[in-house]
Amino acid sequence: MSQSNQNTESNAQQALETLDEKALLDDSSYFPIRELSLKTGVNSVTLRAWERRYGLLKPKRTSKGHRLYDQGDVLRVEGILRWIQQGVAVSKVRALLDQGDSPENITLSNEWLEWQVALVSASRAFQDDKIEQMYQQIFSQYPADIAVRDWLLPSFETLGKGAALTFCESIILPCLVSRVASLKAQQKPSKGKSSPTVLITGLSSQRILWCYMAATMMLDKGIACRVVSNAIHTNEWVDLLVGTQAQSMLAFCDNELASKASDVIEQMAEWGKPVAAIGAGFWLSAHESNVTSVGGVRVYSEALEGVTEFMTTIIVK
Repeated sequence: MSQSNQNTESNAQQALETLDEKALLDDSSYFPIRELSLKTGVNSVTLRAWERRYGLLKPKRTSKGHRLYDQGDVLRVEGILRWIQQGVAVSKVRALLDQGDSPENITLSNEWLEWQVALVSASRAFQDDKIEQMYQQIFSQYPADIAVRDWLLPSFETLGKGAALTFCESIILPCLVSRVASLKAQQKPSKGKSSPTVLITGLSSQRILWCYMAATMMLDKGIACRVVSNAIHTNEWVDLLVGTQAQSMLAFCDNELASKASDVIEQMAEWGKPVAAIGAGFWLSAHESNVTSVGGVRVYSEALEGVTEFMTTIIVK
């Protein structure tokens, strides 16, 4: 074949590939991974891990290698989430989806228990590298809310109080801080949209680990947020709301605020923004005064319940 014919054939192939890619991109039924993440609440990193490691997703590819998904993929991700929400290890999900099994026919995996035991063991042995390795593995495979619920919290409870828990938290915290920074960098705010949307705060670094667990859970769902965990007084919160242009706030209110819970809640209600206040002692005081729900303010005793309900019931735009 002459060089001229080869060039003609090559140009024709390139034109065809360009046409095919344009057709895919112009087809409104296909969308990129970022939109799949927004539709399902699963971070793009996790979606890629599900595809590469377990073959759970099979996106179409443009000639340039860009992933494209459709509504079938949305339903597929929702199916994956239903299984792992019930405690099934992600490595087992593909077979369950392909076989069309139902939850009542499945013996749930004990993988979460194994990971909990491993984290407790590594913490008591002060093995920082092993803790970091487990963190990276689990948080890359699972949505943050599931990793927190099924791995971190049960492990912390088993460790109880003492040096092992302190050591474990000291390793997990910078991992979470790094993840928050990475997830924020991935977000591309819409033009004209103020950011951050949610202010996550506490007093004098109280519950700082929970501040960053909450931020990780929210960012994983595409909810923009800002962590300011070291306010000195509740009076600073309104200035932080204004300064950061936050549209709502999640505050960890520990026992030092319990004696003045009614006043704090009244102050929060005056802001005219959705607020979740979390803390066992604070909730108990608010409950006794019948002020656990005032205006846009909701008070929660348990942190996981508060953060989860905050994400699902407060619409952030």
